[in-house]
Amino acid sequence: MTMPETTPDSTPDSTTPPAAAKKARNTLGLVALGLAVLGALFAVIPATNGFSWVVLLGAFIVAIVALTRKGQGKTTALIALILSFLFWIISIFVGIAVVATAVNDSLNEAPSVSESDATTDEGDAAEEEAPAPAGIGDTITTDDGIEITLVSITPGATSPDEYFASEVRGTLVAVSMSMTNGTNEAVAISESAVKGFIGEAEYGASRVYGTESGDWYVYEEINPGLTVAFTAYIDVPADSGLDTVTFNTDLFFGEGVTFAAK
Repeated sequence: MTMPETTPDSTPDSTTPPAAAKKARNTLGLVALGLAVLGALFAVIPATNGFSWVVLLGAFIVAIVALTRKGQGKTTALIALILSFLFWIISIFVGIAVVATAVNDSLNEAPSVSESDATTDEGDAAEEEAPAPAGIGDTITTDDGIEITLVSITPGATSPDEYFASEVRGTLVAVSMSMTNGTNEAVAISESAVKGFIGEAEYGASRVYGTESGDWYVYEEINPGLTVAFTAYIDVPADSGLDTVTFNTDLFFGEGVTFAAK
């Protein structure tokens, strides 16, 4: 009698699914992640905060498209999607804080109304003269204990580097200051901290450099107890000079001080 032929144990089960193919790299996901990281950096810097919204929106859209690609990895696209959304929210708060700083500066710079005082027994009132504003060589100490000194103002200054020189549209006024941090926390120095005024027109600092080091202070934090000297360069119309100069001791809610520039 013929025995039925047995099937060896090594015969593969026809029902076993083939090994899953390795997913291809998602190039769009990498692009979206790069845009998200760039947008995150722009979002936390006040000077570039406005650009971050465009970059982060682009990262968000590219990440969504990358997630729809079949057969490609989703991890980088998902990370880019989360980062772009998170830092878009952060950029909104930073933008609000920058606007609040501008409003706070304008309120600090509003002229004060002098008080009238009784000067005679007959009850005649005389207007009290306002003290002369601080000027070049003077030091103002804020309520927080920060000492700000206006060292010098140089009209028609020369640009400290050739790359910045190409951006000058009028004439440069160099405003040299020093600051001693008498608080218990770091105080920031940036381009948004220094402003010049010609009448009611406001001029922001184009660049701020360390006076001794020559380093560009994009956002420099000075720790408690330390002193730093720096020079802000303000681009103004040719043959124009500043009337006043202000310095704000913090990016968002610091105390502003005002110096006469002449």
